Amino acid sequence: MSVSNVTMFEFDTSEELQEWSDWYRDNGPFPNNTLSLFVKTGDTSALGISVYPDEESRVEADGHRDASAESKFSVREIVPLKGKVLVHFHEGKLVE
Repeated sequence: MSVSNVTMFEFDTSEELQEWSDWYRDNGPFPNNTLSLFVKTGDTSALGISVYPDEESRVEADGHRDASAESKFSVREIVPLKGKVLVHFHEGKLVE
């Protein structure tokens, strides 16, 4: 069963949020990622949803996320959540 990281981001400025988004578009996704969304939810906030085939891949991605956030960007807060993917649709079709 696939697993997911759901990560809430809070940046100091809207420009920093855009910088993170630009960096991720050019350098992502993290290894073994099967689905990735980065959604702007406010001027300085965003939500990331990433799906991985297994827990080992998800944990590896945690390290990449944390390292890039700490070294490249000024992120005020990152709140990571994790869990099993119970339902996954892609282009209107259920992914098993």
